[in-house]
Amino acid sequence: MSAGANGESEIVAVLGAGSWGSALAHLLAGKNLATRLWARDGEAARRLTADGENDKYLRGTSLASVEVSADLGKVVNGATWIVSAVPCAAVPEIGRTLRAVLPQNCFVISGTKGLHPESGLRASEVWAREAGINESRLIALSGPNLAREIAAGVPTSTVVASLNEGAAQAAQSLFSTPSFRVYTNSDLVGVELGGALKNVVAIAAGMGDGLGFGDNSKAALVTRAWQEMTRLAVALGARESTLWGLSGMGDLIATCVSPYSRNRQLGEHLASGETLGQAQHEIKQVAEGVHTTRAALSLAKKYNIELPVTEQVAAVLFGGCDVRSAVSALMQRQGCSEF
Repeated sequence: MSAGANGESEIVAVLGAGSWGSALAHLLAGKNLATRLWARDGEAARRLTADGENDKYLRGTSLASVEVSADLGKVVNGATWIVSAVPCAAVPEIGRTLRAVLPQNCFVISGTKGLHPESGLRASEVWAREAGINESRLIALSGPNLAREIAAGVPTSTVVASLNEGAAQAAQSLFSTPSFRVYTNSDLVGVELGGALKNVVAIAAGMGDGLGFGDNSKAALVTRAWQEMTRLAVALGARESTLWGLSGMGDLIATCVSPYSRNRQLGEHLASGETLGQAQHEIKQVAEGVHTTRAALSLAKKYNIELPVTEQVAAVLFGGCDVRSAVSALMQRQGCSEF
C-alpha cells in the first residue's frame, strides 16, 4: 500500500462509475492503493460489487479490489485523493454536497474533459467555487486516454497539471505505471481546455466518418480545428505550447480517430440522420462535446474569437442544420491566409 506521512495507507476516492472512472479505479487498485469508487445509483453500486467488474461500460476489467458505494460521504471519508471522473455538468452539485465533508488537506484531481454548459467554467474552477478547494490542491488529468485501452494496459501517456508543482509531482507518482507514463505541466488552464475543446472537433470528425469522407478530410479538419482550439485557449490564458502536447494534439488525434470515442460516435449517428436525442440515447454515456460546444461559442463571443468548426457543429446539434449543409458552409467560407 502507498503510505502517507503518518505511515497509514492513503485512500483514493474515484467519483463516477462510467467507463473512465472504472478504468482509473482499476489502474489505481492495480497499484495496491486503497481505492473506492462512487456510483450515483445504489443498484449500480450493488451490481458492480457483485460482478467485480463494470459489465455495462467496461466489461472484462476487474474491480474486485475496489470498494464500490453510492454513499458519497462514505467514499470520500479519510481520502487523500479525490479523483473526479464525472461530467462537468454534474460537478456543481457534487461539489456543494462535499463542501462540508471533504477531508482536510485532500487533493482533487479532475479527469473531467468538458466545460460547464451554463457558466463555461473549467472543471477545476467549478470545484474551487462549489467545494471551496484551494487552487493549490487542484490538479487536472488529461491526454490521449481512452478508458478501454488504459484498462487493458496498452502503453500511453497523460499529463497532470497544477499551479502547485509539488501537487503535480505527487499526482504523477500516484498514477504512473509501466504502461501509463505521466508528465507534469504548470498550465492548468491549457491542459483543461485542450481536453475539453477537442471533444467538439471529435463530433465533427464523426460526422465526416458517417458521411464516408476519407483521410484527407479528417486531416484537414483536425489541423484547422486545432487552430481554433488554440486561439480560444490562448485568449483564456493558456500557453500555446500546451495545446501541442498530450492534452491538446495528443487527445485530439485519439478522440477523432478511435472507434471507442463517444464524441466521434455521436457525430456518426448525427450524420446518419438521427436527432441529437436519438444519438445520445444510442451512445448511453455523456458526450461532453455537446455541452462544451455551447460553452465554447459563448466564450468565443465574449473574447471575439472566430470558431468556424464549432459554429457548424452547433448548427447541427442545436439549430436543425443537416450535416451536409454544415460541411458546405465550412467549405464555402471566404478564402483567407492559412495563418
